[in-house]
Amino acid sequence: MVERRWRRQLHGSRAGHVPVMTPEEAVRWNAVKRYVQPRADRRSIGRYGELLSGRFLRFEGATRRRFLHPLLADASSITDADLEALLFEGWRPRLTAAWLIGIARRTSFRARLGELLLASETVYAGLGYCFALARFSTLEDAEILAAYLDRYLPRTDLRYDQPLAMGALLYVDSRLGTAHAAPFTAPGGPYQRWVEVVVHESDRPAYAPDQQLAAMTRLCDFADGWTTPD
Repeated sequence: MVERRWRRQLHGSRAGHVPVMTPEEAVRWNAVKRYVQPRADRRSIGRYGELLSGRFLRFEGATRRRFLHPLLADASSITDADLEALLFEGWRPRLTAAWLIGIARRTSFRARLGELLLASETVYAGLGYCFALARFSTLEDAEILAAYLDRYLPRTDLRYDQPLAMGALLYVDSRLGTAHAAPFTAPGGPYQRWVEVVVHESDRPAYAPDQQLAAMTRLCDFADGWTTPD
């Protein structure tokens, strides 16, 4: 938000007149530049784009190191204030902040991520929220994800983060040995009904619960290896 407004004002300003940010906007803008926009290679659209697309899973060699080492360093060193600043912004900063929170397992942000997930104010950021909650893998995280599914699976007019939340909840169940997802995944149950209404028939196999679990497991397993990047 602050990035878009500042660029718009700068583009429309007269020569020599640079728009002035408030101190709070400056903090958020600096956090965006530092944590959201780093690029792993010349083709990259920024860290947020790589996290969203999953392209990082295919990185090798120097490109992998350029992506992983700064990401790990940022996840361990970013301040709570900078994370709060990113979570205040649009989907790109929120997505990135949630990944940094998930990588470092900053469980103090659980409630904030849960609020943002349930509010569903922006596109794409839900991937980060679900990833972080899956990484935490506690009963509290299962309850947040179940609350999201309770709210949004009946909304067959909305194609939000229902599959991601399902994959995350199944992952948490697999770690805890619980069955919080069972009421949603039962044959003819809420998740199947949502998929049948919202998802095109040819795409339905990719939205099956086991496929969503496999996708979230791949992200979390890969993140487990990030503690010692090569």
